[in-house]
Amino acid sequence: MSGRVAAGVAAAVVLFAAAIVAVDRLAPSPSGPDSSTYATAPAGLAAYAELLRDAGLRVERRRQPVADGPGVDRGTLVVLDPQAVAPDEAEAIGRFVRDGGRLVAGGASGAAWLGRALGHVPVRRDADDGDSLPLAPAPETAGVGAVRTADGGGWHELGGALPLLGPAGDPLAVALRAGRGRAVLLADASPLQNRGLGAADNAAFGLALAGDGGTVTFLETVHGYGASTGLAALPGRARWALLGLVLAGLLFAWSKARRLGPIEEDERPLPPPRGDYVGALAGALERTRRPAEVARPLRDAARSRLATRAGLGPEPRERDLREAAARFALEPDEVDAVVTGPRDLEGALAAGRALAHLETATGSGGALGGRGKGTA
Repeated sequence: MSGRVAAGVAAAVVLFAAAIVAVDRLAPSPSGPDSSTYATAPAGLAAYAELLRDAGLRVERRRQPVADGPGVDRGTLVVLDPQAVAPDEAEAIGRFVRDGGRLVAGGASGAAWLGRALGHVPVRRDADDGDSLPLAPAPETAGVGAVRTADGGGWHELGGALPLLGPAGDPLAVALRAGRGRAVLLADASPLQNRGLGAADNAAFGLALAGDGGTVTFLETVHGYGASTGLAALPGRARWALLGLVLAGLLFAWSKARRLGPIEEDERPLPPPRGDYVGALAGALERTRRPAEVARPLRDAARSRLATRAGLGPEPRERDLREAAARFALEPDEVDAVVTGPRDLEGALAAGRALAHLETATGSGGALGGRGKGTA
């Protein structure tokens, strides 16, 4: 029974884990940091990464700093709304651009790190949201009519940067050269975020920013994501499912394990001695205050047994019963209890002894029977 209960509990745990995975899969809650491809919240870039994949581009989420680990694949590196960029990381990103890479960077979080990466860069300031129009022919504005922003922002003190989109006084996007590479700076990343990608020509602008080939690498270390190993590398849904399976396995093993029972006694308990039983029965008869009436079936059984063994027939005379009782070696009180019936508790006990003797005594008719070993 306990094994079936444990198996039922294990099954319930597995179903619970499966339900968590199913609910999380079918109805995930929006979450994640701004401008991260892992974020499904309105300010995330999950939809933008999916758009690039659908367009046939290779998309990579990098969880290792550019300054450490393998180099960035040739193509476009996207660093938008970073939480923090260390100085050595900014310098590594600058080397990537000067070596011929392409950078898409900026966002509402500011661009102080860009000066260390690229040298002189424009200064960002807040501006009204709305539609930004192409300001100069460039690969990033090809096929783009208008780009709509949600937060607003613009660049000023452009220096040698080329304005691409927006009002001329506060362009939303600018491009500049660094070594053999090119950087496109956005003052507001909302056109590429989940909330704005479907507005105006924002999706077309996002595809143009990615370039015409190569890999688009989103740097996720700036959003708090690092390289994970072991169980930490598994998605949250997989970890919950694994935990449920481990609990189910433990419960299954527990249900099949040998249990320790109660302490085994050294000797098998025996029934009470026959004398104790007889004493208890006598006490019960005494409490009825009618021992003769209660013992009448006992006297009738002894009388019938005596008549049968002596061959006296169904209606024997008292004298014949007494003679037969003498032949079977019944005691005088036993003879009186069988022939005339018991009158008190002692008589009831005598009738019982007589019946026990007649059940085990040998001989019939004229053969005398001694007190056998089966008497009470």
